[in-house]
Amino acid sequence: MALIRSHKQGWAIALSAIGLLALAFVPSLGMLPYLLDQSVQRFALFGIVAAFVAFLGGARSLALGHRNLARAIREGFCLVGVSLVLCGIDMLSVLQLVREGVGPSPAWFLDLLQTALLCVSVGLYEEALFRVLLLGGMLSRHGWTRSGMAASLLVSSVAFGVAHVTGTASLDPLSLVQMLLKTAQTGCIGLVLGVVYLRTRSFAGIVALHALADFFLMMPTVIGSGADGLLGSYVSQGDDPLAVVLAVSMIATYLLVIALYAPATVRTWRLFEELPAPEPGPLSEGWLQCWYDGRPFVEVRRPVRPTGL
Repeated sequence: MALIRSHKQGWAIALSAIGLLALAFVPSLGMLPYLLDQSVQRFALFGIVAAFVAFLGGARSLALGHRNLARAIREGFCLVGVSLVLCGIDMLSVLQLVREGVGPSPAWFLDLLQTALLCVSVGLYEEALFRVLLLGGMLSRHGWTRSGMAASLLVSSVAFGVAHVTGTASLDPLSLVQMLLKTAQTGCIGLVLGVVYLRTRSFAGIVALHALADFFLMMPTVIGSGADGLLGSYVSQGDDPLAVVLAVSMIATYLLVIALYAPATVRTWRLFEELPAPEPGPLSEGWLQCWYDGRPFVEVRRPVRPTGL
C-alpha cells in the first residue's frame, strides 16, 4: 500500500487509460436493443472504474448521496442550459418534419426512456473515470499549489475532450479543425464539471449534470429519427462537395457551441479561483469531510482533545 500511496498519480493515469480502452473490449449483448446494450456496457465500465478508484483509496468519493446535489446542479446548470437551447433549435426541425407528415419515430417514447438510461450510465462511467480517477490522481500529487490544481483540472478536461474525438483513417485540414474544435467544446464541459465537483464534492451532482446535458442534446434526434440516428460521427470526412459542405457546417456548429459555452467557462474559472489550496482531491481520505456552504470553504473535523492539561 505504501507503493500505491507514493505513486498514486501514476497508478491513476495508467488505470484511467485502461478504463478508457476497456470501452473497446466490453462485450456487446446482441439480443438487446442498441440503447439498452450501450447502457449495460457503460454500467459494466463504471463498475470497473469504481474498482480502480477503490483500489486507490477513493471509494467514498463515489457516494451518490443527496448532500450538495442541489448546489452542484445550480452551479453547473449552465451546461444543461446550453443543451436546452440546442435542443430547442433541433426540435424546430423535428416539428417541421412532423407538419410535413414525416416522423416522429414510431417508438420515440420507449427510445427516450432508453436514452435516459444510457445518459445515466454514461454519466456514471465518464465522471468516475475523468473527474474522480484521473483528476483525483493528478491532484494527489499536484494539488498542493494553486498552479498544480489548475494544471490538473486543465489536463483532465483536455483528456476528456480528446476521448470524445472519433479516430479517422486520414487527416485532412477540415478533419483536423473539427477534431480540435470538438476537443475544445467537450473540454469546456469537462472544466465546468471538474470545478463543480471540487466545489461541492457531489459525485451525484456531476453525474446528474452530465446525464441531463446529454439527454437534451440527444432528445430531438431520438424523437425524429429513432435510436439509429444516434450513430453519427463527430468528424465528417470526404472529398466530394457534399462532404465538404457537411464538414464546414460541423465546424460552424462547433464554433457556435463553443461560443455558447464560453461565458459559462469564464464564470467557472472564476469560481475555481475561489477554491482554497491545497486540494489533495477525491482520492484523499478527508474528501467528504469538506463541504462548500456557499461562502467560505468550511472543513468539518472532530474536536481535538487538548494536551498538557
